[in-house]
Amino acid sequence: MPLASRLGFAASLAPLASALLRPQVRSEANAVPFRNRTNPDDLLRRFGSTSHSGELDDYDTWLDGHAADLDARCTECVVVEPEDEEQEMHALAEEKCSILVSGRGKALENGAIVYLVTRPMDLNRLKDSLPRLWYYLLRHWQYDVKVFVPGQSLRELDPESFGTSPSIQHVNDTLAQYSGLPVDYNIEVVPFDLEFPKVLADTNGEWKQRMNGCAQAVSEAGSVSYMHMNQFFTKVMYEHPALAQYRYYLRLDADFSFVKTVKEDPFCMMRFTGRKFVWQKRKGIHDPRCSDGLWEWFESYRDQNDLAAGKDEIFWGENGAHVNYVGFATMGDLNFFRSERVRKLAHAINEDGRIYLNRWSDQTYYVLLLALFEEHTKVGDMGFNWPKDSWCHKCEFPDTDRPPFSSVPLNSPLAPPLGVFGGPGVHDWGKYN
Repeated sequence: MPLASRLGFAASLAPLASALLRPQVRSEANAVPFRNRTNPDDLLRRFGSTSHSGELDDYDTWLDGHAADLDARCTECVVVEPEDEEQEMHALAEEKCSILVSGRGKALENGAIVYLVTRPMDLNRLKDSLPRLWYYLLRHWQYDVKVFVPGQSLRELDPESFGTSPSIQHVNDTLAQYSGLPVDYNIEVVPFDLEFPKVLADTNGEWKQRMNGCAQAVSEAGSVSYMHMNQFFTKVMYEHPALAQYRYYLRLDADFSFVKTVKEDPFCMMRFTGRKFVWQKRKGIHDPRCSDGLWEWFESYRDQNDLAAGKDEIFWGENGAHVNYVGFATMGDLNFFRSERVRKLAHAINEDGRIYLNRWSDQTYYVLLLALFEEHTKVGDMGFNWPKDSWCHKCEFPDTDRPPFSSVPLNSPLAPPLGVFGGPGVHDWGKYN
């Protein structure tokens, strides 16, 4: 299919830099510029009370839920149709990686599954998502699991953000009781640390007064854990020694659950398709303030470092800063993210400070980072391609959920102390039914 017939952008995202070389955002009607719509700040005043604070843990998802109030029905629809070659490669990989061929309990590739737990609600959500991960994926391909939690020095550095974060002991105790994993399963709770960028650390906290509207929306009660998360997923995670031995990672949010069997090993699929990054959901952003200045930063970095123009002609440009690879389920090639060129860029963008001041997201960072260094085919347009009815984001599972599925309510008490992970490892499916 000719490239020109596949591409374009709706005017609601940004001015067209090159209409035939940008992804199309389909709309049912001609959209007016975002600035003329309901302001996200107005929505926060109307809906963002403390009773909705749980939703605000993911600002983009929260805005998705109120898209009708924003008159922004179409930001879901970043559409670049996959080329025939990509579809054929994906089909061949499915044959190689199918559960019917390879699902015998052994990991096919050198990969690890990654979770980030910084709040009590994250740990509660793992009670439902981890048993489902085991039942629908890991019992067929047993990949290591890493659960990252704030380290002690980070808790001391920013108690407003991490003062209530579950400890390593607490997470281990809860996993031992609720994870449903076999007793000897290789799951590790790992501390991580980070620091504020120097450009902010030197202001004695004054920088918080300079946050734009997007950043303020996710800095409730002085916490900037959301921005710390973006530093973690743009830089810190890739430098952490806990992942040093692996080639691939699969990042899953604690509130992401599989609800049907995964039919192909995702790590195997990534190797056979040759991709550097994989997503399950690609969308436009609702609030353009969340990427204010991001494209200009990337363009300036390219010029200052005498780099070639971006290799991905579809997403390299101003409009790429208005696209997200949604973070609840993504996968990456650690060789790419640990490369010198990427680590240098990651360090520079984190030192800039606007990951905190403007809430530049890892989800949009990935779009422009990969567009700068890799051809479009290294990410592609198919993603994981998991059927919509096979997974669930931010679902609450009822107590009556039948076995063998986990049914621990999100508000159930955390596990009592059981020592380090290595408890019974057998989920009592009937206990909650």
